[in-house]
Amino acid sequence: MREKVMRDVLVLIHDDVGQQSRLQAAFDLVRASQGKLLCVDLAEPDAKGARATRGGSLVMEAEVAPLATVRDQIEASGLSAQWIERRDAMLPALSETAALADLIVMSAPRADLFPPTYAAISELLVTADTPIVAVPPESPGICLNGEVLICWDGSREAHHAMVSAIPLLRRASTVTIVEIDDGSLKLPASQAQTLLAQRNIASHVRSDLAFGEKAAFVILEQIDLLKADYVVMGGFGHSRLVENIFGGVTERLLHESPVPLFLKH
Repeated sequence: MREKVMRDVLVLIHDDVGQQSRLQAAFDLVRASQGKLLCVDLAEPDAKGARATRGGSLVMEAEVAPLATVRDQIEASGLSAQWIERRDAMLPALSETAALADLIVMSAPRADLFPPTYAAISELLVTADTPIVAVPPESPGICLNGEVLICWDGSREAHHAMVSAIPLLRRASTVTIVEIDDGSLKLPASQAQTLLAQRNIASHVRSDLAFGEKAAFVILEQIDLLKADYVVMGGFGHSRLVENIFGGVTERLLHESPVPLFLKH
């Protein structure tokens, strides 16, 4: 799998609790790549012509102000930006615009988040060939110059995620590969370490035996222990069935990780 330059960063624009964190993460990523923001303004008109979200809540005049504030923020950032207005459901809108981007920034699922992102993230990872950065609503953005944790289970998906993240890994101060072995590990983390070294990226390996849900506990523990700034992971602990692709480890990390997740299936 060849290394891909990440320049065009797609971000969903919506007045919800995750807006500022994912917008700041998108700013961080675009500044690092000297690329461009693709801002997807998602809404649809109702029968009376008012803008409405797919969740059914109307976006009336009083709610237009936050969007104007976001536009002002983006303009003040000095970053190159392209606005894409879609009056459609979130998943079709993101699926169709994903082809324009090198990276998609979305909010990690939380109970009070709107629009709901869990189903959209899982579907996009299966159908789109674009990595996703899932940002916790409480996150101040994404620090690209700090500690990065790579989840490794020896799978092809883990390899693809790591290779996809290489443009970002080059900026990290420290890269740690956390190898989770359930007894069936086919490709050891030492080979992943060699691949990174060939690209002039130094890394450390931490290994642990873990089965089932314990793998998520180990990763969350390592995030805290290493003070990781973000996590890279692929199809970690996943069933081959699409409906189960977000079972177990990835599901728990999406809901509980205190730092952004770089995801690639």
